Amino acid sequence: MKDLETYFIRHTRDISVDERPRGKMWKQNRIYIHYPWDKSRNWRKDSRSKKPDDYTGSAKKALSKLKQLASEGGYVCAHFTEQKQWLVGIVPPKSQIQLCRGKWKPEEFKRHRLKGHDGIVILKTLLLHKPRRILPDDCVVLQPAQPRQGTITRWPSIGNAVSAIVKNQKLSASLDTLSPNHQEIMCAEFLRLNESVKIGLPRLICTLRDVGRTMKDLDIVGVAQDGKQIFAQVTYSSFGSNNVQEKHKLLQKFAEHRAYLILFCKCQKIIFEKNIIIFPIEEVYARFRKTKVGKNWFKHIFRKI
Repeated sequence: MKDLETYFIRHTRDISVDERPRGKMWKQNRIYIHYPWDKSRNWRKDSRSKKPDDYTGSAKKALSKLKQLASEGGYVCAHFTEQKQWLVGIVPPKSQIQLCRGKWKPEEFKRHRLKGHDGIVILKTLLLHKPRRILPDDCVVLQPAQPRQGTITRWPSIGNAVSAIVKNQKLSASLDTLSPNHQEIMCAEFLRLNESVKIGLPRLICTLRDVGRTMKDLDIVGVAQDGKQIFAQVTYSSFGSNNVQEKHKLLQKFAEHRAYLILFCKCQKIIFEKNIIIFPIEEVYARFRKTKVGKNWFKHIFRKI
């Protein structure tokens, strides 16, 4: 069997589905979508069509993803807003999308003014096999990496993390398994160590803003041991890529601050260019893993769930 892709799906309280069918889906280990109107614009009942081309906009996009998941199979991480745990599992290839019935949420039914509608919700669902329920705090590699938008989306950036949880295996430790946010934290934690000074980097003594969520142009903002500020960008992209070149330009805007400017990316060696230190993120990963702090950090990031 070829490697299956991973999908993320979110079930929020904002949809029109009542609590009972949502709870039923959770107990039955099902993921679902609810887009009631197809092109026919029949307002008297929810559409039962499973064909993406019968819908438009976000409904067509979501149903296309669900159909692809059913056809090709995949690992799934599902977030039910009302549940503390996340549901993970696998959809085998050639699975069938099934229709499940429920009731509309009363306030949503009233808001949409669905006169003549039968009040029945029709959910398009897929059953998860080998289901597991996990607390996101027990698997810290998942939560910061979750896609920010969309009902259902492919999740290539998570690597093998979800499949390892489904298989009850320890997560394989690798740089590309780390989410972008964890790569940023890794670089910040490495800068705190004496090891960073030995290889020509400033030592970070404190951060001034949350790592990875600082401002549009920066991932790390802090103060170095000598009192100067540190402004850094972190990416897993290669040095010659458009993404890295764009980040390089953004860092140049801070040259007048007389701060340490660092760009962590995929490159062969340390490069000093226009007041910016361009440093291999692979070297940060390799060196940090050998330190006492790094070993402890990675033990928690890649622990078996």
